[in-house]
Amino acid sequence: MVVQELTFWLAAILLVILTAESCAKLLNGNSFGITIAVYATVFAWYFVDPFINPESYGYLPSSLLSESYGQVLLFLIGFRVFTPVSIRWILRRRSSGTFDTRLTPEQILKAAGALWLLLFAIGVYRMGGDVMGAVFPLDGRGGATMWGRAAVETGASGFLISSAGYVFNAVAAFLGVLIFFQRRIAWRLLAGAMFAITLPYFFLAGARSHFLAAVVPFIITYLFYGRHPLIIRLAILAVAFVCLNEGFKFVVAFRDSGGYRDVLASENPYELMNEDARPSGLNMIQELCFVNVYLQTGGTSPAYGARYLNEVLNFIPRVIWPSKPMIGIDYAKWRGFESEHNENGELGVNTTVSSGMVGGGVLNFGQILGPIAAGIIMALWTGLLIRWWEQRKSLLRLVLFMLGAGLTFNLGRDITLLVLWPVVFAYFFVRLAEIWAVARFRPLPQPAIFAPSNLEPVQVSAGRLSQ
Repeated sequence: MVVQELTFWLAAILLVILTAESCAKLLNGNSFGITIAVYATVFAWYFVDPFINPESYGYLPSSLLSESYGQVLLFLIGFRVFTPVSIRWILRRRSSGTFDTRLTPEQILKAAGALWLLLFAIGVYRMGGDVMGAVFPLDGRGGATMWGRAAVETGASGFLISSAGYVFNAVAAFLGVLIFFQRRIAWRLLAGAMFAITLPYFFLAGARSHFLAAVVPFIITYLFYGRHPLIIRLAILAVAFVCLNEGFKFVVAFRDSGGYRDVLASENPYELMNEDARPSGLNMIQELCFVNVYLQTGGTSPAYGARYLNEVLNFIPRVIWPSKPMIGIDYAKWRGFESEHNENGELGVNTTVSSGMVGGGVLNFGQILGPIAAGIIMALWTGLLIRWWEQRKSLLRLVLFMLGAGLTFNLGRDITLLVLWPVVFAYFFVRLAEIWAVARFRPLPQPAIFAPSNLEPVQVSAGRLSQ
């Protein structure tokens, strides 16, 4: 068991201390408390699974577990040391944004709603006009979805479809946050209706990360800005967590096994589920052990940042860059998921495997520097979140922060743009809105003084002086 490893306890104790520090700062109104999002992410992905699925760790050598938790410890140290530096550096940079946009919450909702309606209509069109099939993809991963495409898309349409899917994800998150800032009940109900219509698609499509990207900003905003007493908000969040946990068990059980149609046809759907079903997918400490073995056995060598670079350049369409690297395929093949047939096309594997937040750093920069490098990247991300939080007087920037904070949890599975694309597209949406607002609400011309030498000063409009 992991509890027998000294490095486990050292990492756990440091995590508790750092989390307590963040909580104290958060309660005192210090923006540094936002670092708690990273600590919660580390806890969920690296400390929970060994206690939920202990049988998955019994065969791992003690030395390997000790080394892996030592790397988690290095990650935490690197993150805590570099976060103040990144915050100072990012906050001191001049902002090109305009925060006094004079846009009301209703105006922002209208823009987001119009974009949502356009994307929803395109998605329904891609589904052949099947509205119910678009909202409720009952075939799970095995069927068509609004933004589904081939794993390796060589045509230009693949890039556009993928981009539209990320934008749809970002807009759904925007709608969830905007619910809390509408001043009229009618607008609040409209935002809630669009948000609610969207959620079944993300839930039933089977990608838990996309569903979390849409719903977690809503949950965080409720925690910060909900009108109920704090104890009520915490109780509701606890219930929401239990529902998410049970819901994801349901999704994992049926998303790949023919979809959900058999569930709907069954009188007792729970009879179709394994009684011992437990949360899965939080096993990044296990993957970190495999990553270490991958390096130690010579399966690969540190990429010295090349893997991170491939992640950054992944947005380039394959039609422009035919030889674009396929991210993570080498690791998935080494893990034994190579496809024996050609049903997966160029991909060559029947599933991809995430190496984890810390594991990605190890693959890039080795077993010592790698965890520290991952900590530095997360420190930079946290600095950016704090910058947006400091700009929260602008509702657009506040929504951007909520979306980014919600995506932080997904970064625990991999530090990749595939996670961050919703917030990237959302940032472009925010900047366009700010630029439009500046042009739309340009300040009125200031009066100018024209004083001929033989007359008393006369105040006239600056606009008329040019006539």
